[in-house]
Amino acid sequence: MTMQIDPNQSAKAISGLQQEETSQRQQQKNAVKDRVSLGEQEKIGETYGPGLKVASPYELLRNLVIKTLQEQGLELQFSTANTEVNFETMTPEEAQTLVAEDGYFGVDQTSQRIVDFAINGFGNDPSRLEEMKDAIDQGFKDAQQAFGGALPEISQQTYDAIMEKLDAFAAQE
Repeated sequence: MTMQIDPNQSAKAISGLQQEETSQRQQQKNAVKDRVSLGEQEKIGETYGPGLKVASPYELLRNLVIKTLQEQGLELQFSTANTEVNFETMTPEEAQTLVAEDGYFGVDQTSQRIVDFAINGFGNDPSRLEEMKDAIDQGFKDAQQAFGGALPEISQQTYDAIMEKLDAFAAQE
C-alpha cells in the first residue's frame, strides 16, 4: 500500500478510498458551474457549434443601448434635424450615417451640443470654464467606466473637440 499525505491533516496516512474521495471533491470544486452568454442561443445548453446563434457586435451594442434606454424610461426613437430614428429598426448603414463626420452623432455636431449645454448650464459665464471642463471630464470618466474602461475613438475625438470649443468660448471674453 502506498502512503499519501493528506495536506489538511497532520502527517497521517490516508487509504486509497479516502484518496479517491478527496480527488473527487477536488474535481467537483474545480468544475465549471456558471455560464455566461452574450448572444442569443437557439437551444439551451449549447456552447459551440452550428446551431449557436450569436448576435453581431452591432446587434450586441444596439441591444445594450435599447436596454439602457428602456431601463431609464426613455423612448427608443428620436428626431434629428431632418429625420426620425428608431433604435429597434436601425440598420448598420443608418448607424454609420449618424456617426459619420457630418452626421448627427458625428464629432462636430455632438461636441457642439455638449458645449452649448455646458455653456447654458453654467450661465454663459466664461469665468466658469474650469467647472465646465471638470463636469465634462467626470461625464466622460463615468461613460468610460460604464463601458468597461474604454471608449471608442470617436468619443476621444468628441472630447478633444469639446475642449477646443470651450477654450474658444472662453477666449472670446
